[in-house]
Amino acid sequence: MRGLYVLSLITLCSYGHVLPSENWPADAQATWPLPGTLGFPLTQDRPRSIPLTIPELGDKEKEAGGAWRMVVSTDLYGTTSAGSAEVTLEAADPATGQAFASATTTVRQPAPRATWAYFCSSENPGDGNALNAFDANPKTIWHSRYAGGKVDGPHVIGIEFGKAQLLSGIRYTPREGFGNGNPRDYRLEYRSKGQWLEASAGTVAKGKETTPLEVTFAEKTAVEAIRMTILSDITGGGFGACAELTPLGITWPLPLEKPVLARHRVSLEIPAELLSKLTGKRYILRANTKGTGAVMGAIDQARIHLAPSGKLYGRSNGGLGPDELGAGLLGFDALTEHQQKVLTLMKVREGSPAAAAGLVAGDAILSISGVPLAPNDLNPGWEWFTHSHEAMLGRATEAALRGKQSQLVLGVLRDGKETPITLKLPRSRPFTTMDPRSDPEAAALLADQLQFTKTTQRADGSWSGDIIRTCWASLALMATRDAAHKENVKRAVDWAMNKYPQPEKYGNLGFWSGAYAGILYSEWYLATGDERVLPYLDALRDWAFNGKHPSAWGVPALGHGTDGLPYGEKALVAPACHLLVFEALAMKCGMKSKLWEMLMPYMEMAWSDPKEGGHGALGYNRSYKDTEEFWSRSGLFAMACQLRGERPDMRDAMTTFMEKNHAWLRNTHAYGEPGAGWGLLALNLARPSAFPQVLKEYTWSFSLAWQPGYGLHFTTPHMGAPYMGEEDLINAVYPLVLQASKKSLTLTGAKDRGWWK
Repeated sequence: MRGLYVLSLITLCSYGHVLPSENWPADAQATWPLPGTLGFPLTQDRPRSIPLTIPELGDKEKEAGGAWRMVVSTDLYGTTSAGSAEVTLEAADPATGQAFASATTTVRQPAPRATWAYFCSSENPGDGNALNAFDANPKTIWHSRYAGGKVDGPHVIGIEFGKAQLLSGIRYTPREGFGNGNPRDYRLEYRSKGQWLEASAGTVAKGKETTPLEVTFAEKTAVEAIRMTILSDITGGGFGACAELTPLGITWPLPLEKPVLARHRVSLEIPAELLSKLTGKRYILRANTKGTGAVMGAIDQARIHLAPSGKLYGRSNGGLGPDELGAGLLGFDALTEHQQKVLTLMKVREGSPAAAAGLVAGDAILSISGVPLAPNDLNPGWEWFTHSHEAMLGRATEAALRGKQSQLVLGVLRDGKETPITLKLPRSRPFTTMDPRSDPEAAALLADQLQFTKTTQRADGSWSGDIIRTCWASLALMATRDAAHKENVKRAVDWAMNKYPQPEKYGNLGFWSGAYAGILYSEWYLATGDERVLPYLDALRDWAFNGKHPSAWGVPALGHGTDGLPYGEKALVAPACHLLVFEALAMKCGMKSKLWEMLMPYMEMAWSDPKEGGHGALGYNRSYKDTEEFWSRSGLFAMACQLRGERPDMRDAMTTFMEKNHAWLRNTHAYGEPGAGWGLLALNLARPSAFPQVLKEYTWSFSLAWQPGYGLHFTTPHMGAPYMGEEDLINAVYPLVLQASKKSLTLTGAKDRGWWK
């Protein structure tokens, strides 16, 4: 958001661990336009204070039990002039004014100044976002907040310029129709040479409620800010709204600038014992400075558990957590929460760098290498890829290793103060190509994962008693072409044939499980010539073919299993995509094709065809051609195309979209893992030029998750997992991905067969 003003509240987390953020009271004369937001200058002669309330515990927090503490912070973007600013934040008793918690930090760099920023008294999330008033589209509106608690008027919306602009006037456009928020009594103002001047004020006449209000200056005027104040609205409901607020005489809207992150942050702690007494009550937050002025941002209150655990999980399946973050390199698991600026530790592993540095469960990380943690963005896509705490930590570890540094410094909240804690890194080299054949670190990671996989095989031959994990683990070992692993894989194949003697044994979600078994059997036959698996391939194909049902569009489709089609007979493509990969592999074993021919009309309907203006990816079905959960279904279908040598148009459209939108790989339908791995394997097979480039984009993820000598630790993806599996799954998926460019399996591009006879 470009700017918020006067007690603007945003709901940041459905469970309430991250509490609404608030802004310092100010008028536009005492604001600072920062790129991407609005700041609040703090000077010695103008300290700031605001009354805050600590909300009651949410239901999820109450269920978790235990004790909580609070971190209260404000971002610091720099100084208002040359010199340094020593900023102190205090929490005080409103009755006595006595401070009961405080923290101090020093800021030295000048704050940047944006071309413009907006401010508002409040905004309603979503369709009432304040930026809607500055998008040159009168059909979108700003509206004062009503969701999650109405904010009373008067309501203000305005623009602060980085430097004075020569304006010929101002236009306020009300929302269309006789809607609440349109003004009855109003005041329209502009600021010039530091003084607010009235451009227009009064009462809107009846019948003119939707007529734009325009003021033209007698001559062009240097204007520093404009604002519209809605004193009362036409319905008497105490709301505020605006379709457009337009400065006249300049090109508008001006381009948006990329938001800047805070250079510093000052954080204080309200300890658990005190917080329990203050919950539901008000306190005063004060800020003051010594030296030059400083530019502050919003106020954040983050309630964090003293011993966070899985009881707080939101269990991602299209949600935003809270969930688990596995920092294997550093030696801890943390609770990752959307929009949180604090990262709390859940578990510190014995003998790890975190343990050696004295970190313990419940510690709160505030910064990495002196940089404050940005709001943790768990929205799938580029937001997560760029601004998640996982990405920040991972990139910091790789940056340290590239700089030949042996340690990483974390700012941790201790005794109410941010304290630097130094962790010794257990690696000395960064990743380079992510190809084990040319990258020593990738080779070491692969060796750890193969060892993890080999040692976690059960006595019955399976991995975790599950066909999906057993398939991936077996393929990872097969990809080595090391004869030492042949017996392990044979035991897995024997287990699968014994557990699933008929396809009906795969259960209600049988098309998923059966496809994995068929993929394993096919690769095993192609490597060994073991004909025992061939009848299973034919039986699986026929069982799936006979499990078809007419879809809502009159063509046959497959559901999760033979029982029928879900979602009003619309079904879904994902199980079918797995089966198509199985069939393409089984055809190379001599099996005849039936599923492809039966399913193609349905798959074509679900495809977003670029020739028809589509984006190129494979949708959920014909009625939902999304751009968010496309990764594995598009990749699997592209693999089937490549293996069969058919439909290069569909293959290329899908892999092109995947390459350009790879940041959604953790959000893949219907599981974050192993769906992410499937998509990467698809690029290797069907778009090999993209595979090494995309894989290299995730060096930070591998760097953070890898515990040398162990393997990868688990971080919950956006979709599906952890019901699919955790460390037993990712340490089976990624040794196959890391070996993909060797082309040692048919899935990864091998042409030879019988190499394990």
